[in-house]
Amino acid sequence: SSSSSSSSGVGFEGLRSAADLEDATAAAAGEVPGRRPRSELLDAWADPGTAVYANPICSQLDQLLLKCEETEDVLALLVTHRGVFFVHNLITAIQVLGALATEANDIMALNALLRDPRYDLLIRDLLRFVPKLDFLAMANVACSLRQLDHKHYVLLSRMLRPLLKQHVPDTTTMLRCIQAYNWAGYSSQDEFYAHFAVIFAERSSTMAGSEIVEACSLFGDAVQYQARFFEAAERALVGRELLQHQLTPREVSIVAKAFSAHLRTCHDDLMGCLADVVTRDASRMQVAEIALCLRAFRRLALRFEPAVRAGLEASSVPLREAWLLRRRADGVAVADVAALLECAAFFGIKAEHLTGLALDYLDDLVDEVGEQSAIHITYAMCLTGGINTHSRLLLYLFRKIGAGTAWEKHKVRVFQLWMSQQLQFPWLDCKLRKRCLDGGLRAWFMHRRGFGSPYPEEARAIAAELQAMGVQSRLFVPVPDAPYEVDVVVGDRKDAFLVASEVSRNSLDPVGGTLLQLHHLKAKGWRCIVVPRRLWLGFEGAPAGSRKNYLESLLTAFAD
Repeated sequence: SSSSSSSSGVGFEGLRSAADLEDATAAAAGEVPGRRPRSELLDAWADPGTAVYANPICSQLDQLLLKCEETEDVLALLVTHRGVFFVHNLITAIQVLGALATEANDIMALNALLRDPRYDLLIRDLLRFVPKLDFLAMANVACSLRQLDHKHYVLLSRMLRPLLKQHVPDTTTMLRCIQAYNWAGYSSQDEFYAHFAVIFAERSSTMAGSEIVEACSLFGDAVQYQARFFEAAERALVGRELLQHQLTPREVSIVAKAFSAHLRTCHDDLMGCLADVVTRDASRMQVAEIALCLRAFRRLALRFEPAVRAGLEASSVPLREAWLLRRRADGVAVADVAALLECAAFFGIKAEHLTGLALDYLDDLVDEVGEQSAIHITYAMCLTGGINTHSRLLLYLFRKIGAGTAWEKHKVRVFQLWMSQQLQFPWLDCKLRKRCLDGGLRAWFMHRRGFGSPYPEEARAIAAELQAMGVQSRLFVPVPDAPYEVDVVVGDRKDAFLVASEVSRNSLDPVGGTLLQLHHLKAKGWRCIVVPRRLWLGFEGAPAGSRKNYLESLLTAFAD
């Protein structure tokens, strides 16, 4: 029997033809896609034709499997008709089991099925006949295992290399196959993703927008960055104007997340188009979708102020309504609100209309705030003044930092929050846990290359240039009662230059920890201007006098 009939891993219709991408996407999101009546499915299988079946017994056995109403009926056929089972019937059997398990949605029954010796017999038969399967059949097996929530790594791994040698029949089947392996945890299989990246790149010019979005989501979850795919996807999304005119807000947010997943700086043009879309369509986007887009901008350190402001303004509407009614905002997660606040604070964008409202909203739901969200919100409060207006919320949030393991991904930021406590709210009756303080100090020390100036060579070069200009300056001046050292002090007042690398890549404005340091120094009476290290080093190949002209333009800010 041939095993090349089109099939899908979603629902009963998957036993006949490849599923639509919408159904595959819905299944990936945990939704139940639409199914056709069983009678229609059976009619379709009544006369499949000789192009599909090489033996009428194989066709009859498939019809028997399709008529099964319970998993027990399928398992019984596996034993009673074992002598006449063809390879194609094995594929049909596991697909029917997956479809029945999805419809029943009974965890206990599914658990019993996966431990049934007859199901184990089916798996062993599939393992034996893997060399006989084509790409479509192996994709259907993988999708059926996903429906059964059975990560059978022996079977999946045995099919992995043969999959790469088979011809891919269509894009939808390829997407379903990658979805199944992504679900099973094969995101670090570089050869697997590289193989399909080449195929996607060749087909990207004719793929539908929804297919490209689904592929972006899958390749964004991969550990290794696949340049061939993402370059082709960017050409299709921007060149064919899919991003600007065809994608839904949800699809736009998926693209933003995928292209920022590997922290690559070669897709700034696409991110700029994304920012334009957010600025234009923010009012039609959900808070979760806006948060995904702003997270992408923040991860890549791209400051798109109009997009951020539009997103924050649109997000304030449901938050205001929910807070006034003292209820949870529909579809708004606490983590998304925390991400919005952190993004605005990270870029130094003032959003008075959202900050107080969001903090009031979070004050009512503080029990649902996770450790990572607590770190984000506390950082935002340090920069926006929320530590003075919401002291009770600050106490609850600070207690959450270090309660789990999320702080280990933000060691530098956690230590910056400890410094903020010493400088801004020493009155808070809560101490940071010692393991967080020790690990944070070590990470902060490595991040700044010591306890002094992080870039002493560049600071000396600035001081030498100022001396040549006849401007009085001092190097590496410690700030009393603060853990900072000012790089270059100009004149006799508290005017200074700071050399920093933590700036936005498109506007060179200070962001993140640099912004927090400027906030602390301003409270001590210092007026500091940031000299982006990348910009200063770029003057090495510039015409003579470029550095002098640049410093003269900065010194005008200290003229008053």
